Amino acid sequence: MKILITGSSGFIGSALKRLLEEKRIEVIPFDIKDSPLDDVRDFSALQSKVLGIDGIVHLAAVSRVKIAHDNPLECINTNIGGIINVLESVRLIHSDNNFPWVIFGSSREVYGESAILPVNESSTRKAINVYGVSKLSGEELCKVYSKNYGLKVRVLRFSNVYTGKNDHLDRVIPKFILQAFNNEELIINGTGEEIFDFTYIDDTIQGIWGCIQEIEKHDHLFDDFNISTGVPISLKQLADTIIKKTRSKSTVEFTKPRSYDVNKFYASPS
Repeated sequence: MKILITGSSGFIGSALKRLLEEKRIEVIPFDIKDSPLDDVRDFSALQSKVLGIDGIVHLAAVSRVKIAHDNPLECINTNIGGIINVLESVRLIHSDNNFPWVIFGSSREVYGESAILPVNESSTRKAINVYGVSKLSGEELCKVYSKNYGLKVRVLRFSNVYTGKNDHLDRVIPKFILQAFNNEELIINGTGEEIFDFTYIDDTIQGIWGCIQEIEKHDHLFDDFNISTGVPISLKQLADTIIKKTRSKSTVEFTKPRSYDVNKFYASPS
């Protein structure tokens, strides 16, 4: 098997690359961090990589809600432009209706503030921030290309993936851990009652691997899956747990919530 990974040097992409290589699967890396030529916004650069592959796992994106909020145009150009380039490059190389499959890395942000928890794949999707809208748009493009052009596509929605050596240290779990070790205040944007289900990186990668096996095995063109634990925890509980485990003298401070943040989310893993 030969798989192209966009965003192959990112947090999730690098972990997936290691797993696939351990399984003796040939990986074609594609990441602007490694080469300025490997830019998903560049259709010709992407198209040159798709010949002879079995599938694409598309992970390249502006992947942080705050960064997307601060840089909306870059987010739209990268996240929507990237997935349309992936889909179109696959569409143009078909032979006898045989396309490489596509797995699109989406996000729980597409659901926004769901009125009913836990969410499942049939829950209403109503994004409330630029990042969520970009991922929701990507999902709709995946559906259209699957239905109208016969592409085999899967959408995976990640939920608060954490830890691993390539994690961003300003994300909530590593940030809280570092602040606790340094006996600094753990700052929560909001009341602390915000709840999420955090998903460990290894579990997320196993979810992607399971999807690769599924899409290789089955003939139906489109499906979507939430990758989550279904076990919610509040930010206050999370902070208190980290302080206790690290035996820290830190305290928790609450600041004004951000208008573009989802406050409550967890999904059913069934």
